[in-house]
Order: sequence, then C-alpha cells, then structure tokens
Amino acid sequence: MITAGKRNPSNPKPQMQWHAERLLLCAATAALAACKTLPQVPITTPKPLEVNLNMRLDVYQYRGDEPQDKEALKNISEATERMRNRMAEIETLRNNQLVSEDHRGLLQIREVPSGDWGAQVKKTVTAENEDRMLLMRQKAKEGNRPLHEIEDEQWHLRSEQADPGDWIEVPGPTPGSFKWKRVEADTTPSVSQPAINTTAIPTKPKP
Repeated sequence: MITAGKRNPSNPKPQMQWHAERLLLCAATAALAACKTLPQVPITTPKPLEVNLNMRLDVYQYRGDEPQDKEALKNISEATERMRNRMAEIETLRNNQLVSEDHRGLLQIREVPSGDWGAQVKKTVTAENEDRMLLMRQKAKEGNRPLHEIEDEQWHLRSEQADPGDWIEVPGPTPGSFKWKRVEADTTPSVSQPAINTTAIPTKPKP
C-alpha cells in the first residue's frame, strides 16, 4: 500500500500529482473531441498567377512628369489649332480698328461695338489671349526662361508684322512706359528686335 503524498520508487512523482495530471489530460482530450472541425484554409490559388511583362516595363520606364507633359502637349496642340482657326476673325477686328497689340504680346480691345457683335468681340479677344498666354507659358517653360522675355519677343514680332492701319503699343518717352501708335503706310513700326523662332505660336498670316 502506498501512502498519498509519499514517493513511489518506480515513479518519482507523488501519486496524487500523477492522478491530477491524468485527469487534466483526459479533460483536454474530451474538450478537443467535442470541438467542431476548423475550416480548411486553401494554400494554393485556383489559377496560376500571370505576370504581364509589358506592364512591368511601362512602370519601369515611367517618369513622374510624363502624364503632365502629355496633357500639356495636347493643350498646346489644341490652342495652336484654335488660334489658326481664329486668324480671319482677328484680322477683321484689326481692319476695323477694334483691337490693338500690346507690349505683352496680347490683344487689347480699343472699342466695343454695340449689340451682339460687341459681345462676340469680347469673347473672341478673351479666347485669343488665353491661348496666346498658354503657348507663351509653355515656351518659357521649355526654354527655362522668364515669361516676360517670351512676351517681349511676341510683342516685337507682332509689331513687325502689323499692317498699315493697325494699332500697336510702342515704347514711350520714359523707360518702362508705352504708348499706342497706328502703323502708317510709309513707315515701319519703331520696334527693333533680332529674328526670333516662334513657330510654336501662330502669328498674323503673311499677305
């Protein structure tokens, strides 16, 4: 007979501790048996993964400013086309002395006709100046130059292309001042400037 709490020579643990461990093991086994089977988690995909090499190449060659550049080029192309389509209307306004060319390369309205034509003049001049400014800003960006230099170039170019009767802005009597002048048939606009490549900005068509 073995007394509770005394060591068994064949089992170094006390008999009561051994019985307690067996009871715990039996309870744990019963609890696991009563539990529901856990759902199986698939470790494979039903279809092999596909790698698009072309897509990976596009991502590798992508530059951060590329989408913006493409959009800018699209806007420039559209603005250039609009200005070409508007040339005849702008020429009519010049011939009627309703507009003039200022020192920033933009149009200024000298007189607004009455009625619907006056509203059309305002709309046309606003659209023309927006397109001109868009092209000049792009040209300044491409050449990494100040905008006022591009505006000055356009001013001189458009002044040199002015026809007799056109109104243009010319340097005034003091530095930094300007005045309006009507181009006469026997004179050339008194604005001198070296030849400038302005193929990106539509100007007055040659007669």
